[in-house]
Order: sequence, then C-alpha cells, then structure tokens
Amino acid sequence: MNFEAWQRRKRETLRVLRDHLEAGRVDRDIIDLLNVINSLPYAFTTSSCSGRIQVYEASMPGEKFELKTLGKWHSPITSKDLLGAMIGRNTWLAMLPPILHISVCSMVPANHLLKVLRGAGFKRAGIISMARDGIVIETIGTERIEMPLRLEGRDVIKLDAVPSLVNIVNSLLVKSKERLGRLKEALGDEITRGLDNICGE
Repeated sequence: MNFEAWQRRKRETLRVLRDHLEAGRVDRDIIDLLNVINSLPYAFTTSSCSGRIQVYEASMPGEKFELKTLGKWHSPITSKDLLGAMIGRNTWLAMLPPILHISVCSMVPANHLLKVLRGAGFKRAGIISMARDGIVIETIGTERIEMPLRLEGRDVIKLDAVPSLVNIVNSLLVKSKERLGRLKEALGDEITRGLDNICGE
C-alpha cells in the first residue's frame, strides 16, 4: 500500500464530493456522517446512499440500467405517495438500505473500522477491493424490501393493503436511518482517539 497515493486519492475524492454537495447531489441526511468519516486520518468515503424508498418500472426487479423511476423518497411516505406512483406495466416497490464505500490506508485501520461498523449494527461489512492507493470497505444495512406492485398492467396488491405496506416500508426506512445515527456517534469518538499514525506513515 502506498500512503502518498492514498492521500492523493483522498484529496481528489473529497474535491469531487464538495462539487456534488454544492450541486445538491448528496443525500442530505447522510452529510453529517460523511463529514465525520472524512475527518478521520485513516479513511474517506468514495460513495454513499442514506437509504430510500423507490417505486420504479422495469420488466424485472433490480434492472439498474433499464428501470424508470416513478417515485423516490429518502423520508417516510404516505399512501397517496405510493398510489400516485403505481403506474406503468411492470412496477416494483423497493426499500433500499444505506450503503457506504469507505477507503482506508492500510489493513490496520480496515480491521479497526470493520469492528466499529459491526458494533454500530452494520453486520454486512467487508473488504471488496485492495489496491496500491487503498483498501475499500463496503457496508450495507440489512433492511430491504423489493416486491411487485403491478405486473403486465394489473395491480397485484389490493388497495386496502396499501396503508399497511406503507407502514412497513416507513418503519424499515426509519430503522435504517437510526443505524446511521449510531454509526455517526461511534465514529465521532474516533476523531479524538489519537489514531493519527494508524496508517503507518
């Protein structure tokens, strides 16, 4: 691992992040957490999503490049929101959990950060790549739903079930946001722990 290469990548990545922040392309409710992570001497974020409820049209669920978004929310929704988005031929509802990609400078902080993530409730956390300019950790929340609302132009759920479905996805979304809050608290303590030399400079 090359610490200077990692530092260069951190500076460039945070410059791009500032541009995205100014353009309003970052989920507002994750900005404070990103600031905490990016203040750590051994880590920085490369991408993030705070979790969302989404309704989309696609022939099959999860078709990233062929789906059409019909509604997307980063906060709890109403039955009216969901009903208003239930259009199209094949329509799907998803409650997608938070996801973070974090680059660290060596294996020592990677192992340390994985313990912090898991302690905050992010059980799905692991190393996904190792390169000269850093190790990337991916962590994903466990709260997730993906289900059809309409297939072949026909509703597959009854209208009287919509309020209950809305309550479920809202509950999962709130739970995922609370998990982000616990992570922010846990990582906030890291800044004052004297870990400046953890990268092995």
